[in-house]
Amino acid sequence: MANVGGFSNQRFPLAKVAAMCGGLVVRPSDCIIEDVQIDSRQCSSNSLFFALGGTREHGIMYVGDAAKHGCSAVVVPASEKERALAMLRPYACALILVQDPLKALQSLAREYRKMFTQVTNVGITGSCGKSTTKEALASITRTLGKTVKTPGNLNSEIGLPLSILQLENDTQFGIFEMGIDHVGEMDRMVDMLKPDIGLLTNIGISHLEKFTSRSTILAEKGKLFHPRMQMGFVSDDCPYTPILEKRSNLTLKRYGISDMQAVDRGIDGWDLTFEGERFHVSCVGRHLIRDVMGAIQVSLSLGASKRNIAEGLEGFRPMQGRSSVHKSGVTIIDDSYNASPDSTSSILSYLKALAWKGEKKIVLGPMKELGTESRKAHNLVARQLYASPMGSAYLYGEEMKGAYDLLKKGGYAPPLFYTEDFCELENHVVNASRKGDLFLLKASRSVAMERLIPALSQVG
Repeated sequence: MANVGGFSNQRFPLAKVAAMCGGLVVRPSDCIIEDVQIDSRQCSSNSLFFALGGTREHGIMYVGDAAKHGCSAVVVPASEKERALAMLRPYACALILVQDPLKALQSLAREYRKMFTQVTNVGITGSCGKSTTKEALASITRTLGKTVKTPGNLNSEIGLPLSILQLENDTQFGIFEMGIDHVGEMDRMVDMLKPDIGLLTNIGISHLEKFTSRSTILAEKGKLFHPRMQMGFVSDDCPYTPILEKRSNLTLKRYGISDMQAVDRGIDGWDLTFEGERFHVSCVGRHLIRDVMGAIQVSLSLGASKRNIAEGLEGFRPMQGRSSVHKSGVTIIDDSYNASPDSTSSILSYLKALAWKGEKKIVLGPMKELGTESRKAHNLVARQLYASPMGSAYLYGEEMKGAYDLLKKGGYAPPLFYTEDFCELENHVVNASRKGDLFLLKASRSVAMERLIPALSQVG
């Protein structure tokens, strides 16, 4: 996780911070807190370290390390009081006891956000497209005033509070990504942020394994549109808008690609025209234009002019791993940050239509957390490839085995390769690559398909 310290240029006495966390100070101190960390290695003087629970190990194990790095105070579960005191014995470090450090961090963020009434906060959620929409919107709002946005992918119930803690006295806009993967998470996020404006990119089946049904995904993501929200936005191709409006009692504003003229420049992106203003964005794939349009419509509600929009988006490019392009002897479309049936279908459709002199090569890894829909979703990818063969296909991971079998049985014409060994995948892909090739890398985040980029970049 990125190092994101809290409080920006704010400084608070220990007692105030403890109260904001709902905690009890056990080791009093006159220290001033001006930084929040969840990684003990990033702690320094005046840091407040939260010992969060984890899937493999608990942050309580690193309390001593945080103090060793100069941390001024630590937040731990009350049940771990004696263990924490023993670790802190050699150090002049304060101790705050809470029931749950994660809830305490979220409470701190909620109380901190309330201090900045001048900020208009925007919450963005959806099954895919959140990061591109967030980045595009922040690029526009920066032309209007001081903007704070979610750094990188800190969009979870841990990442959101750390993002909120960046707000400053002169901040005018907070653009926050809200990614959820289990029931109840959106409730906690909305409680922290209380977004003034909300945008829902789409409803797919990402994280279906935990949500169990698309209706649950709809219900949970739809909670973004809370009762006190001023305005909500949704894509004009969303089939669930009437349901969302009924549940939220909001009339949601629609946005879509037809609101803008777009000239495809292939791998170099798009020339866009909005209300007579022209600008270029380095986005690959028509689906990303919809995300940009969502950002434009929200910015208009915030007072942006068409000139602000053109200025903010000129040269805009998505974050790494979101259809970002790497050019060397071969050209790589790196869409490896995440994968869902919708996003995979979109990028494959784009690749089919893309004019390219060399060979198009597709490297696909598994789409994770799809639960009972996993086999069906991967088979649909195989059918899309079979219907529109573009070039060599390299499939990786256990979930892709069924797709490989379907393609093999159907007599997929271009070269086809499958493995569950990443080193074997890398060797095969690199050895088969030629100067002028175009590679698409697509898989879920846990696969880290971007590991192929350094070796591929040496080709030619």
